[in-house]
Amino acid sequence: MTNTARFSYDDLQTIAGRVAAHLPRSISICGVSTDTRTLVPGNVFVALRGENFDGHDHISTAIAKGASLIIAERAPELGTVDVPSTDVPLLLVPSTLQCLGSFGWFHRGRFTIPVVAIAGAAGKTSTKDLTAHVLSSTMRVLKTQANYNNQIGTPLTLLQLTNEHDVAVIEIGTNEPGEIETLCAMVQPTLGLITNVGKEHLEKLIDLDGVEREETALFDWLREHNGLAFVNMDDERLQKYASTFTRCITFGIDTAAEIHPTISFDADVRPTIHIVHGTFTFRAQMRAHGLAAAYNAACALAVAWAMQIHPADVQKALSTYEPPTTHGYGRMSVERVAGLTILNDSYNANPESMVMALRTLRHFPAEHRVAVLGDMRELGAASEEEHVHIISVAENNADLVILIGEEFRRAIESTQDERVVFHETHRGCAVDLLDHVGQGVVVLVKGSRGMHMERVIEHLQGIGA
Repeated sequence: MTNTARFSYDDLQTIAGRVAAHLPRSISICGVSTDTRTLVPGNVFVALRGENFDGHDHISTAIAKGASLIIAERAPELGTVDVPSTDVPLLLVPSTLQCLGSFGWFHRGRFTIPVVAIAGAAGKTSTKDLTAHVLSSTMRVLKTQANYNNQIGTPLTLLQLTNEHDVAVIEIGTNEPGEIETLCAMVQPTLGLITNVGKEHLEKLIDLDGVEREETALFDWLREHNGLAFVNMDDERLQKYASTFTRCITFGIDTAAEIHPTISFDADVRPTIHIVHGTFTFRAQMRAHGLAAAYNAACALAVAWAMQIHPADVQKALSTYEPPTTHGYGRMSVERVAGLTILNDSYNANPESMVMALRTLRHFPAEHRVAVLGDMRELGAASEEEHVHIISVAENNADLVILIGEEFRRAIESTQDERVVFHETHRGCAVDLLDHVGQGVVVLVKGSRGMHMERVIEHLQGIGA
């Protein structure tokens, strides 16, 4: 992600503190880059480190491409073949990741526009995309691209803010305690929404109580800064927070709330949204598929109502929204492959989204329903219990359950149901599916990103061609 955010000497003193005192007072930065492939002259280059990369290895490239400042955690060996002698200033900091976040925080503070933060265990990205689409019907919106919702993607998103924007919709994610709090301090949201509290990243968040504490750090920020909170009354763990706010809008599909749409589905499980709320009353047929799309719409409706978007504009936006195109994997898209109707939800999975997808499968009008499920990752000590639970849910929502992955291999021992089978390979799953080709057959394909469940569909396309 590129940007043209400008920073002066005084700005750098605020961002980095005393370690920046030695920089030339004439220094002028235009844009912050963490990737030399997209760096342009005048950018500051922030050398980030990760498990599989180290930006310090690319400092010489950044200098050659015209970086105006190098920010690093260790000094390069100047005068070597890799890093030639240079007049480009060097700023050494304890953490380049934190420094990048400070750039995002500082730049965000230059703007007084509404900033909507979206957190939650599942559905953040699709809710963010739909909400931004609805708001863009009458406003100029900056939104998080894809799911770049961590301590790298979030500041890089904030750095794209310009005077051309009327509102920002920022997705914030977590995989360890304290990350939501850190991102809130950076984003400084004026409005915030938590999609749900579910079992996610349990390796570090441990259990549902840990997830709730982490996600509701967004509510803590809003409460302390007089922000407007959107509370999902369908979530048992979130609904109690509604009474803790002086500024709050509740929403829900199954539970009474201020924003309470009625939902119905067509033959391809595309939801129709019917909302009756004073003058905010209309009916919209969505192009997205599945029960999750209906919940995303409820979230977007609450934000749109708070932002006073005209109901006719909201109706049109909901009716025209197209989920982002994907490369093989899908977010609950309906495809016809090898004589089968496929619900391609292979993008990712955790227990919350698995249950939602299986409920969508149950809603799909079909004579025979098949669930092809891959392992859910990052569940820590709860992994076996959660996979056993998902098998039970699948048995109640599908006529045939096909499993793949080491976690499901262990969990399958919990059932004697002959309708639940296990395969070692994606191809094996596809071959089994071809034995069930026929009218009225619908297949859900879902698993964590690392399981690459789209490969089942790719094999179907090859074998059934």
